[in-house]
Amino acid sequence: MRLPVCNFDLESDMLCTSCQAKLDRGEITAFDIEFSKWLLEREKEHPSLENLTLQRATRIEGRLILVVKKNGKDLLLGEQTLINELADRFGEVMIFEGPAKLRRVIREYIAPAIEVGVNSLYLPDGSKENIVMLRQEDRDRIKYSMDDLRSIVSAIMNESVLFEFQKDRFKQEKDDEVPDEFDQRMEEMSHRRSKAR
Repeated sequence: MRLPVCNFDLESDMLCTSCQAKLDRGEITAFDIEFSKWLLEREKEHPSLENLTLQRATRIEGRLILVVKKNGKDLLLGEQTLINELADRFGEVMIFEGPAKLRRVIREYIAPAIEVGVNSLYLPDGSKENIVMLRQEDRDRIKYSMDDLRSIVSAIMNESVLFEFQKDRFKQEKDDEVPDEFDQRMEEMSHRRSKAR
């Protein structure tokens, strides 16, 4: 089994230089370490876990989100006893099969709707924020709330992802004089973020 942390580190309860650097950079979290250790202990009871590659584990609002490599989702879902144990211990289990590309992750969780646009803001501290614009008329077609979408997709991507619905706007005769709503929203959000810092 391949985990976000070295197996030796998990067994010795001490991070090597490489894993410590990943933790310091935010590539892995304390929960990745805790969950990896828990999962490693289950490998004896579930030998098929030997073929699993876990990239990330996140716990948010009563959900456990696992990002695994190809074939990992089917492998985990085939271990019903383990899935039940995960659900009892951590909450609703959501498994995403990587690689985690932003548009693919968004589309999986807003289907059957399609995003209008995705843009990225690079903030002064070097962090990145993604803003996803959705059509107002798709509101009832998306099964997750805006807050749920934000927390789920942000957890999978390991970076901030915001979702907004376009406001209904009246058509005007001269479309070229009407500023693009997506660009306008991006500018407003960027301005609010810089004021807040």
